[in-house]
Amino acid sequence: MYICYNPLTIAFLCMVLLASSISAATPASSPESEDRVYFRWKYKVHILNGMPDNVNPVTIACHSNDDYLGLHTLTQGREFKFEFHTSLFRKTHFICFFWWRDLHANDITVFDDAVEAGACRQKGNCFWKAAPEGLYFSSDYQYWDLKYHWSGPKRN
Repeated sequence: MYICYNPLTIAFLCMVLLASSISAATPASSPESEDRVYFRWKYKVHILNGMPDNVNPVTIACHSNDDYLGLHTLTQGREFKFEFHTSLFRKTHFICFFWWRDLHANDITVFDDAVEAGACRQKGNCFWKAAPEGLYFSSDYQYWDLKYHWSGPKRN
């Protein structure tokens, strides 16, 4: 009998075995009886315009090492979202630039698998909201944390 030990086949079988063994649920009697997710491949990043009006929309440009996601202008209440799969072999890292009025926030990491993957693992969603005070982050769309303040225009 001939058995093929192709490295890709072995890696695939190991990942299937690992994925099937790292998801667990707490007992139904527990106050936290919701399933816990210990590993997730697929994520979505949502970037929202949380400004009070449409006088000045928010403009964003996002990219990773592999993909440029384009320039987007968001009016009040609108969102730009993108989804992707993380990799076991490469770092997943998305950066965005934000502009509002004459203010900006440059090189903002909106997803880094070492940080946001942990915060957003349960539902697979990471939310960012541009507001007059700056940029807020949430993993559940309910509790928002101010992460970055706007930077003003450079003055001579």
